[in-house]
Amino acid sequence: MRAFIGAATSGGQGGPASGITVADIEKGVVTPVGEPALSGVGNPMYLALSRDGRVLYAIHEVGAGAVSAWAVDGAVPRPLSEPRSTGGDGPCHLSLHPSGRFLLTADYGSGSLSVHPIGADGALGEATHVVQHEGSGPDQQRQGGPHAHMIVTDPVRGHVLAADLGTDTVYRYVLDDATGRLSLADEIAVAPGSGPRHLVVRDRYAYVVTELASTVTVIDLDTPEVITDVATHVDDGRGPSYPSAIRLGADGRFLYVANRFVDDIAVLSVDGPDVALVATVPCGGSHPRDLELDPDGRYLYVANQFSDQLVSFRVDERTGVPEPTGHVLSTPSPASILFG
Repeated sequence: MRAFIGAATSGGQGGPASGITVADIEKGVVTPVGEPALSGVGNPMYLALSRDGRVLYAIHEVGAGAVSAWAVDGAVPRPLSEPRSTGGDGPCHLSLHPSGRFLLTADYGSGSLSVHPIGADGALGEATHVVQHEGSGPDQQRQGGPHAHMIVTDPVRGHVLAADLGTDTVYRYVLDDATGRLSLADEIAVAPGSGPRHLVVRDRYAYVVTELASTVTVIDLDTPEVITDVATHVDDGRGPSYPSAIRLGADGRFLYVANRFVDDIAVLSVDGPDVALVATVPCGGSHPRDLELDPDGRYLYVANQFSDQLVSFRVDERTGVPEPTGHVLSTPSPASILFG
């Protein structure tokens, strides 16, 4: 199965990458294919794929934010157009709208969202809308202003959901297919100072991982209201875990959260609004920036950014707990994993 591994080209506490890695992944074994791709793109740390798997979209996580489109139906990815400005700073997440006609991007630095139209060939047009969030939170070191961290579409209700770490809010928008503009439907406030980062949706519930509170916040999207907050790790004196990514298992019975500052993976049971921490497992490296399950949910892959490793785990079908396979790919500053 093909996969794309986003990475930080600026290095930092991991080695600087020269681009993204295209890989073949099969039963826990990750094999790079060809040379690093998207050379010249600054920090292509998060990626999205068209529904037919022929076009890859990448953020340029730099000061003057941009997104770009690449044809990946040949041996070497090729750009489809010039990079398009997001109208903000430091984009950190992007996703395709289910219509396939728009790319949605969240800019952490500026706390803004952008919408770009997608042409018939997959190329991006200039932004049709840039939405600027306003506000702040009680943690003045991290929440002095808005910091949009994720943008996805609710598969049930159709809202565009944006998690903003700086304002402790999950915003819900309606996208106008004719104009490519977002209109605010409502705002769902989470606990002050919690810093919502990423989320997943199943049926009527959103499961939101909060970076600053180290919790999973359960939101009833029909009400809408916050139901509960559940810790992603046991307080053992190591301090907050500053979780990054959250994923839902293929059968919907377990959530998986990457706890960066304590270097482990949290496994939480889930049954509608009921969520409970059942296990934590060492991530096999340092600073798990992302994690992803294969489509069958049998294998879990963890991008340990600071130790330059992609580590694979086999998921126990009964308990949901991942066990290391022993396979580790050495790759500079892995930041995200995308199958397709």
